[in-house]
Amino acid sequence: MSEYKYEDAVKQLQESGAIGLQDLKSLSYDDLNELFEEIKVWCLYANGKLDKLPKESKKKDKKKDKKKDKKD
Repeated sequence: MSEYKYEDAVKQLQESGAIGLQDLKSLSYDDLNELFEEIKVWCLYANGKLDKLPKESKKKDKKKDKKKDKKD
């Protein structure tokens, strides 16, 4: 069984509009914190439209940017 991650939680929210407590419990603290922040923004600015929920973690974008900066 693979580890439940941020992307899995977002996919589940987009498909069903809900996420279980057991799934939330299995997320890492960083992923959980990021997911809650994204849900707040999503509910406030996107009116809860499922297609507006970001599909990828912003942490990954930050890591990619850091790698690019190191190469330059």
